[in-house]
Amino acid sequence: MALRMVRQWMCAVPLLFLILGCAPLEKRVDLTYETSVNAKGGSGEVFVAQPAMEERLQALPSGRKIDGKSGDADIVIGTDPAAWLLQAMVQELSAAGYEVKTVAALPPDVRKGVRPSIVSLSAQQSSDVVTVGTIAEVKPEAQVWKDGKLLKTLTSGAQDQEEGLDRSSEPISEALEKTLQRALEGLVPEIVEALK
Repeated sequence: MALRMVRQWMCAVPLLFLILGCAPLEKRVDLTYETSVNAKGGSGEVFVAQPAMEERLQALPSGRKIDGKSGDADIVIGTDPAAWLLQAMVQELSAAGYEVKTVAALPPDVRKGVRPSIVSLSAQQSSDVVTVGTIAEVKPEAQVWKDGKLLKTLTSGAQDQEEGLDRSSEPISEALEKTLQRALEGLVPEIVEALK
């Protein structure tokens, strides 16, 4: 009986490896954002347009996108990166003192407006026997509009590199959040200054 069970198990193992080898490996990452920029001096209404995603990420079913690699697994984000940037811009501009209105596109005669976009977004994770290294990069851009005219286009970018023991997707999520926070620390104060 025991010999028969061992033989069945030995036949099942190659089949299991075949199935696992064909299945796509994914590491799902949630995009989160907490206000971190201390910009002040904003006043009145500012319209923020739905951000554009200039860098194309490989799309998967259900709106998920591949953002990078973690070993053999794809780093997959379920949140739309444009919605993530919009949420961050709304939070930061509100904290700076503006009454923020989100719109699909800026009105032609907009008094104060911002059209953000993501130029680049990536995350990579590699591991050795003990540690896991995570690298994230975010490059946002913002067109600043005043009285229906484009004043300027501002760009910013940041990179975060971390090492640790956690092999979950949490370090990737944290690295992307920190990176966007750093990028907006350079971008938001310039937006406020331009809109004065």
